[in-house]
Amino acid sequence: MDAPHTSGPAPGHARTKLDLLYHDVLGEVASLVDRLETVSTSLDAAQQQIQAVADTQQVLPQQLVRHLTTSLEATAKPIHQQHQQAIQAMLDATGTRLDHLALEAAQCARITHHAARRMTVIAVIIGGAAGVLGGLLAGLALGQWLIP
Repeated sequence: MDAPHTSGPAPGHARTKLDLLYHDVLGEVASLVDRLETVSTSLDAAQQQIQAVADTQQVLPQQLVRHLTTSLEATAKPIHQQHQQAIQAMLDATGTRLDHLALEAAQCARITHHAARRMTVIAVIIGGAAGVLGGLLAGLALGQWLIP
């Protein structure tokens, strides 16, 4: 019987080239798989960051409204207090001036009242004296006319 005849390179040699080819192809595939896993991990991280940014953008207007409200209240409160204090100071000063003017007006009214009373007394005295004098003169004139 004849030994089987194989064509091509020796079995050990062919196997080594095929192994090298498999090893080379598997290395490239393994490298591609590693790169795909890295890209997939990066995509997952980017997706999480994008989701975090989206969540922040949804909450941001509410936080901004709260922050603005707090800031406006914190700013408006001292201004309002200063405004109230300024108004109160003006009212106090005006009240003091009005009290002073009222006292002066009352004093002027008392002086005027006393002057009016004096003028009335003087007018009564002068009127009485004029009446008495007028009566005396009329009596004298009548007496001279009646007594010829």
